[in-house]
Amino acid sequence: MNLKKNKMKSLLAVLVLSLVTSACGTPLPSESTGQVPPQVPQENKENKEKQPENVAQDMAEEQQEKEILVVVDQEPKPIEGNSFDFFIEQRPAGYSLASMQWKSEKADIVTTTEQAIKNDTEGNPGENRFVIGGSMPLSSFYYKDELKGEKGKLILVFKNEQGNEKTWEKELTLK
Repeated sequence: MNLKKNKMKSLLAVLVLSLVTSACGTPLPSESTGQVPPQVPQENKENKEKQPENVAQDMAEEQQEKEILVVVDQEPKPIEGNSFDFFIEQRPAGYSLASMQWKSEKADIVTTTEQAIKNDTEGNPGENRFVIGGSMPLSSFYYKDELKGEKGKLILVFKNEQGNEKTWEKELTLK
């Protein structure tokens, strides 16, 4: 009887040992392929807050960014006073520049395209003003010393013949 018990124990031990060894030798899917196994997606608070109208608004803003390309140059120039230049590289098809605006805590300056063209020849050098002039499509914003270091937004408004508007804006710190 002891012999039978010992054989059963040995057989059971071999069986358990072979199960353990075979399970340990089997690679997990991530080990065999080098890929991370798929995870159960977690609910994201940001995704929950994205309502269909917010998604549409984000898409419209993205499209508008592709339609309008403006380059701002704040490099110092060999002129008296403070200014920066900006170049409209791309505007929406069928739209033209209608107005320019500098908006900050200290100032809210709005200039139409017509006023900016006049400011090139008639503008007072000591005032805050937008200017369009020169032989190339160069636009500039001249500002007084008191605005130096001021954080604000350059806002460009484009209009088409039907009166529809598209706006481009960029946050800047005046140097």
